[in-house]
Amino acid sequence: MNKTDTSAITPEEILLLKKSGMSDEKIFEMQKKGERAPLSKINPFDWNEDGKKDIITGSDSGQVYVYLNKGTNQEPVFDAAIEISNVKVEDGKSAPYVVDWNDDGKKDIITGSGPGEVSIFRNKGTNKEPSFAEEQKINGGDLDVGDYSSPAMVDWDGDGLKDLVVGSKNGKVFLFLNIGYEHNPVFSSDEIKTGIEVKGRATPFIVDWNNDGKFDVVSGSSDGKVYIFINEGDSKNPKFGKPQLLQVNNKEVALPGPTSVIALDWDDDGRTDLLVANKDKVGVYLLLNTGTKEKPEFKELKPIKGKFKDDTVF
Repeated sequence: MNKTDTSAITPEEILLLKKSGMSDEKIFEMQKKGERAPLSKINPFDWNEDGKKDIITGSDSGQVYVYLNKGTNQEPVFDAAIEISNVKVEDGKSAPYVVDWNDDGKKDIITGSGPGEVSIFRNKGTNKEPSFAEEQKINGGDLDVGDYSSPAMVDWDGDGLKDLVVGSKNGKVFLFLNIGYEHNPVFSSDEIKTGIEVKGRATPFIVDWNNDGKFDVVSGSSDGKVYIFINEGDSKNPKFGKPQLLQVNNKEVALPGPTSVIALDWDDDGRTDLLVANKDKVGVYLLLNTGTKEKPEFKELKPIKGKFKDDTVF
């Protein structure tokens, strides 16, 4: 994810700063209005820059944690949770998403909350040694989806600006358009319905699921399932049809509690894999793609070894 030309979007690129090489340098270029937003070189999955993928999670208390990989990418083992200093949602129920908020090449953290607002924690340090500013509610708290907000970011309308996509307790996913600038995002407080809806507690994540160059949406849900929404529109006018349900060995995944999901290329083979967290049973699962880039398939719901907290949520 170190490209600035996104005319051909790969699954890794569409993750919107969720996977790339690490650099403290400013590597992006100014774009003309209407071009898709550039993707900066940050890699939040490798939190401590040791070449191994780590996991960032939220919690009921609002604290955001990192679990460092003490094993390998092939056989990951995660140690106890480490608090990310100064990154705690005072209203509780954090749901973090790591992104280069202001295009300075550094990883920032946005997070949802119990009351339904979205907050930003800006990185004042570096990628190797991040230091986060105090919590700031986006739009002064006016951006609100009700309860249990879960944010992600993508250039929804193809204008070159990262927009906010936010899941809610009622299962609906809302859009808030960026009416500011690349380096200073400002969002409309008017929510736009996306047509994306799950049973409850939507936790949307952006990925090009079928490798067709358009972003799609995967989401966890309160019913323990994972929903896949394929973009049937185009890059400037996305439209989503009926959801598919995630299957493993041709059987629908149905875990015993609310799920949250992250899509990424875990084993660096160019295919989209999944991490799925199950809140009630306290499990984090790795699903490696045994299919293709165009048609992901999964054979195993593999529990990841780790000392995960009982309120883990992506």
